[in-house]
Amino acid sequence: NMLRNITAALPGIAFQLALEAVSPLLGGLTKWAKGLETAINNARIGSCETAKAMVSSAAEAVGYDSQEACAKLAIQLGLEPDADAARRRCASDRPSVLSTARTSGDPQVRAQAPFVGNLTWKALESLDNFDDPARELVMSVVGTVIYYPEEANRDPDPIAPTITKIAHLLYGQADVGGGNVNIQLLSCNNFTECDAVTKTSSYVHVPFTKKVEDLMRSISDKIASRTPIPNNSPEVGFVNRTSEPVWRMLSVGNTIPGSGLAETMIVQYREVIAAEYAHSFLEQYVRVGLNALDKKWRLNANQRADVARLRRDAQKLMDLLAQERATLYGKKTSVMSLAMHLEQLERQLRSTMPQHVMDMLGHGASVAR
Repeated sequence: NMLRNITAALPGIAFQLALEAVSPLLGGLTKWAKGLETAINNARIGSCETAKAMVSSAAEAVGYDSQEACAKLAIQLGLEPDADAARRRCASDRPSVLSTARTSGDPQVRAQAPFVGNLTWKALESLDNFDDPARELVMSVVGTVIYYPEEANRDPDPIAPTITKIAHLLYGQADVGGGNVNIQLLSCNNFTECDAVTKTSSYVHVPFTKKVEDLMRSISDKIASRTPIPNNSPEVGFVNRTSEPVWRMLSVGNTIPGSGLAETMIVQYREVIAAEYAHSFLEQYVRVGLNALDKKWRLNANQRADVARLRRDAQKLMDLLAQERATLYGKKTSVMSLAMHLEQLERQLRSTMPQHVMDMLGHGASVAR
């Protein structure tokens, strides 16, 4: 059997030697192809699927895929009547064709043009109810990459995040008084395209701990005064975005008027809830935004890799936020345990009150309603 196998392999070996004698390049190429065949068979990958992936990657690497996309756009825009004419036009005037496609009134045509612009900014633009300062804040947390049109003849410009620590997000970087802080922010040249970004250290920011404290105090005041809270208010949005029992905690804290329990709980738990709020903020907007970008625009391999990197960086920050929240929890009693303790305290206090005092409290509550 061994001799039979050797004999069967001799024609192939002779062919390989002949090729190398004629052209070392061709001989090396067949060796490379044989190695690729072995790797494919060992990995048990379907040859058809592998061939498609190889052709697609190679085409994209040499620009063939992008040239075909340009030709397709030239036909759709009515610039050329057929594929051959469109390819000739793209060979000599590709930047103009792509520029026309990007400004087309047809959203399907615009989406087929290769992506240019601010990667993170465009991702966040796809989200509703998200204002420009919030987009700048998220961009400062995860960074971005700016891609330029071909006529600019510029490489992509990766911009690193400026908010790289949890403390920056929760507490800011420098105190400016009044509860506000300065943070180094990535600022846009304009809020339409944001195609030029600069770093500024003078941005006045309300830290997440202060935002959470203000929202909790507002909720507490409304509970104490029996003031209705509209469904579309920031307070309701805040309560819905956090998994902590904020409403229950403040309700229990305000059960006994003038006790100061609600204020004590706000001060004690604002950092824990701020970490939770920041985690929810990033998870909702960053991840959803980057996923939306991946679906809405035509991204090449390098751009898809940049999106994946930004998503990984955002996930790392969210993991750090989760660790910070766990650390803060370790230093404090559970919010739920404290709320239950306050309910128990309330029952004990009411059980020791004279009946006429209980009647007065009940009458006052009915009048307040």
